Amino acid sequence: MVEAHTDKARTLMVLTPNKSMSWETNKKILFVMFAVNMAIGIAFAMQGAWLILPFAGLEILLVAIGTYYVCWRLNFQETIAIEGKALQLKKGVYYPKQVWQWQKRDTALLTQPSHYRLSAPTLFLKHLNETVEIGNFLTRTEKINLRDQLVKLGIPVITLAK
Repeated sequence: MVEAHTDKARTLMVLTPNKSMSWETNKKILFVMFAVNMAIGIAFAMQGAWLILPFAGLEILLVAIGTYYVCWRLNFQETIAIEGKALQLKKGVYYPKQVWQWQKRDTALLTQPSHYRLSAPTLFLKHLNETVEIGNFLTRTEKINLRDQLVKLGIPVITLAK
């Protein structure tokens, strides 16, 4: 998702992956799965197949770990701030882990078309000898929207060959 916030002299674009559910909703689903799984496991244990209980608990534990990892990865975000002659790019989960600060006049947007007709192009911000991919989690229409917004802000676009 691309959100653009503009005030007097500053434009801030926040790029985030699409989230189908929040962590709270995922916890509720995990709890329901745990309850159903344990009910089935206890029923089998009462019939003498007690060995099913540890595996039922292990199954839910592995699903919970996988769900948590996916939710954590969906909290990744990139921000592009353009203020006057400066451009700042930040990437991270929960807080910026990588930060780039460049001059806007020396920065260009590189687009590399996809090999497939309906796939999204790859976008890069290039400053002198440094190139950073942006929005690799965005959909095709979101990437095109991002490219158009950056063009409106005066960032030149260079299209690379396939």
